[in-house]
Amino acid sequence: MSMKTHARLFMLILFLFALTAEASAQENCLSYDTDGVQLTGTVSKKTFPGPPNYESIRRGDKPETYWILHLTKPICTAASGDNDAEKNVTDLQLILTEKQFALYRNFIGKRARVTGKLLHAITGHHHTPVLMEVTGIT
Repeated sequence: MSMKTHARLFMLILFLFALTAEASAQENCLSYDTDGVQLTGTVSKKTFPGPPNYESIRRGDKPETYWILHLTKPICTAASGDNDAEKNVTDLQLILTEKQFALYRNFIGKRARVTGKLLHAITGHHHTPVLMEVTGIT
C-alpha cells in the first residue's frame, strides 16, 4: 500500500474510534427520565438575582435563595425530548417542597446523598443548567 492509503486508513480508524468513544461517553451520562437518581455532594444556600431582570440584586432585582448541591464528581446528562445534554455538571439547583426545606435544613453546609429526578433549566428561576427535584436527602 502507498503512504497515502496508509494515511487514509489511519484517519478512518481514528474517526471510528472517536465515534465509539463519544457513544460510550453518552451511555454513561444520566437520564432526565429516571426517578431515584442518587448524587453526592455538599448542600449549600445561594442567593441569585430574580425578577425583573435576573441580573443584579444591587440594581433592584428581587433576591431568590436556593439550595445548591455541589457535586463530589462532575456528571453529564443525555439529551431526551426537550432536555439538552450537559457535560461537566458540578452544581445542581435543588427543588424542594416547603416541608422538605424544614425537614432537611440541617444538611446545609454538609456532605449528603440527594435522591430525586433530574430536570433541565427552562426558566429564569433556574440558575444551574441541570436541577434536581428532591425526593430525599441522607
